[in-house]
Amino acid sequence: MSKRFDELFGEIVTILRRDYAGADLVGERLDPRYYNQSIGQAWHDDKLDELLFLRHVSQMLACTGDRHLHLELQPSEHYTPWSPGFFTRRYENALYVTAVTDEDRLVPGDRITAVNGGTPAAHRANIQKNFFYADTPEREDWHGMLKMADSIDVERSDGSRERLALARHPRRSPKAAPQVYDAKGGVILDLRNAADIPDGLFRELLSLVCRRDTPLRELADGDVYVNYTRFNCLVKAAGLESVEGAEGYLRELREKAGKGLLFEPDEDDTILPGHAGGAAVVLTDTWTRDGAEALSLAAKRAGAYLIGRPTLGTIDLCGDVHYALDERYVLTWPTAIAKAASEGRGVFGRGVAPDRYIPWTPEECRRDLLLDAAIEYIAAKT
Repeated sequence: MSKRFDELFGEIVTILRRDYAGADLVGERLDPRYYNQSIGQAWHDDKLDELLFLRHVSQMLACTGDRHLHLELQPSEHYTPWSPGFFTRRYENALYVTAVTDEDRLVPGDRITAVNGGTPAAHRANIQKNFFYADTPEREDWHGMLKMADSIDVERSDGSRERLALARHPRRSPKAAPQVYDAKGGVILDLRNAADIPDGLFRELLSLVCRRDTPLRELADGDVYVNYTRFNCLVKAAGLESVEGAEGYLRELREKAGKGLLFEPDEDDTILPGHAGGAAVVLTDTWTRDGAEALSLAAKRAGAYLIGRPTLGTIDLCGDVHYALDERYVLTWPTAIAKAASEGRGVFGRGVAPDRYIPWTPEECRRDLLLDAAIEYIAAKT
């Protein structure tokens, strides 16, 4: 049964304040008052529908800077998740196309000078709330705004200009697998657009840039605090009653329900073999996230040299759960926070800092500046 929009909004805010492990981390960024008013005004004007509610709440979640937080509207005969079919990055007063998934009228390097007739800088200055996830152009995420836009003004590499009416394409991700390059005298690990990495591959790649056998916990700190609210435990237990082998986990959830934040130390005693025989370089960017971000931090601790931009800043929070608010909406939030983050040593909002920072410029649409820098670094070390 569908809930009223005011009921849904109230439930979302309650979950964020009570069950969300990052509430203290995001602090005042989590401010529902503005969005409560805007949703109420849309209802008063008889304009509030499922998609507009999704848009308002998604903007509120984006203001926190936590990319773990999601509200999703379930696909139906009336709604299909969509994308503009391309990805961008802002540089000065324009957006530059960095990747194309479906929009065949664009190519990487195209310069977007206006969105719905307004320049990107003007949009950024006039919007009351920061729902771009970041405070600097290099780290801003414009995908949500472009997804809702009607048109863009594009300037091609040959100087020609065109206004394009945007289309809706299947929602896709620009994620890329980690890449390993053998260079004379060293190895280069490219994590610029990587995300989830299976445990086995994580350890294999980390060994490539690690010089000596090292306890894995020294490089990849897994100590966390888990928020065992009663509701979090109920959500985690849902659907597991009939799963074979889940009895112990369900018993643990029942015992810890309502106890709040509890410390869970990393008990992995794996010794990671070190295989790096020369210089080790890791390439990172603002879209290095999740497992790839954890790998970049572990590699830095192992002595690898990081080149590029600070990573996305996603690894301070984990243990994501998904909860159906009604038959239309599913809310996702993390239930655990890294011990380092709880002690002020996390990467939220900052990311893992590279040893050599190379700011993004449109030149990277034509030439791989970071890979060139890595090759030069290794050559200088040999």
